[in-house]
Amino acid sequence: MNKKILSMLFLLIGSSTWISCSDEEESIRQPDRQEAISTETYYANTFGKDIMSTYYYWNEDIALDLLLWNIETNGDPIGTVDRIRYHEGEKYIDKWTMMTDDMDSFTSSVDGVSTTYGWNLTVYLLSEDSNQCIGVVNYVSAGSPAEKAGLKRGDILLTLNGEDITTDNYTDLYYSTTLTSSLASYNEETNTIQASGKEAELSAVTMYEDPVLCDTVYEFNGKKVGYLAYTSFDLNAIPKLIEIGKKFKSEGIKELILDLRYNGGGYVITENVLASMFAPEANVKAGDVFEKEVYNDILTEVYRQEGISLETPFMTEYDYDAIDLHVSTKDANIGLERIYGITTGNTASASEALLGGLMPYMDVQLIGEASYGKYCTGLMLSGEDTYTDCPEEIKNWGIYVMVSIYQNAAGETPCMPDGMQPDIEAEDNPMLPYPLGDVNEPMLREALTQAGRQYEEKDVKSRSLSPLYPRIEVPQKAVFGKRILLPSASLRTNKTFQ
Repeated sequence: MNKKILSMLFLLIGSSTWISCSDEEESIRQPDRQEAISTETYYANTFGKDIMSTYYYWNEDIALDLLLWNIETNGDPIGTVDRIRYHEGEKYIDKWTMMTDDMDSFTSSVDGVSTTYGWNLTVYLLSEDSNQCIGVVNYVSAGSPAEKAGLKRGDILLTLNGEDITTDNYTDLYYSTTLTSSLASYNEETNTIQASGKEAELSAVTMYEDPVLCDTVYEFNGKKVGYLAYTSFDLNAIPKLIEIGKKFKSEGIKELILDLRYNGGGYVITENVLASMFAPEANVKAGDVFEKEVYNDILTEVYRQEGISLETPFMTEYDYDAIDLHVSTKDANIGLERIYGITTGNTASASEALLGGLMPYMDVQLIGEASYGKYCTGLMLSGEDTYTDCPEEIKNWGIYVMVSIYQNAAGETPCMPDGMQPDIEAEDNPMLPYPLGDVNEPMLREALTQAGRQYEEKDVKSRSLSPLYPRIEVPQKAVFGKRILLPSASLRTNKTFQ
């Protein structure tokens, strides 16, 4: 978005908080020092109201709330953004827009850098009549404290610092800095959890968690099928993903099992890179439409007047100086004919958009559980991203704001409103002793069966865990439910603070 577009944008929307200085410059006055709120809070109110009025997809639906947002007296801009997100009665349609006063930490977490034990867990109640829980390891990140402690998929955390894990303390599995846990395993024959007599001691570290968990190729019935287990559409993994695409291409695979069961989303750029490798090469070379974005009336009119397309084509060259990304997928298109997407309720946003965007061009079969249902796209905007002359007080404030709803080339959003439904149902069972990529792991087994691999029934058994051990909600990574457009320097307004 260039300055000409921004100038048009401001002429279209106006704002009672802006005082015009010239056609090219706007200024925002500082608050009277006698007012009850601080200067920082005043600026944060201005920032939040500007963004929600201008870029928010549902800005017309919350027009009354915006009108009532008094930037000179409101003492809680973060809570205000949370409260006025689009909702119908008590039900929030927008579950994702949020404001923060620590954008650096938020961005680092989305980029895969956080203080962590390096594990992903499912937490279950031992029974509906008790508050006692267990934590089951879904996977551990390479080089993490969890991996160094010898933990692996299927390990069960039975205690926490010598006490039972309960609904009152289980979040310490995520937010504490050190912990000790006794371990157990699940015996499917007897349907019991058995203590192993082992303990794990961990100290959290700040680290980058590689989202590529497993990539391999299976050969059977005279064909090769690729497998990629992938947990986050971050930017750092893009070069590695391209190399994996080239490897799959050299192997001559025509079908790919794309395991997104733990992938909560991430950056649109990464989604586009993967789409350019997975879609039929003819469509990529032709620059056919991969996705479309539907914006609010303000942005739609500005784009119309400027003749800017709201469609994203397949492409192979990615040059972004702001994030030091310069890559090509020209030689990495795999030549796929079919994708088997493994999904669960933890499959969200960019994951759903990737699968849905490919559906008009190739056979995409979904295996597993219904996906989460995140059908809109957000911008992560800091104060510095927004204002040319940003006050020091709000340089590290930010908003993740929903700006559009995405559609595929057929004008459809397959995950809207309640997630994509699987063609073949299969339940994730992390208690079983099969690592991701093992042909006997139940969800992968189902995908390989659909691809033509034959199994003897005795190879593996699996029963549903849900009636036995109810799952409880767990903290999600910062990336979960996010499909993120990158702001550019040209997105800044021409307003200055005086």
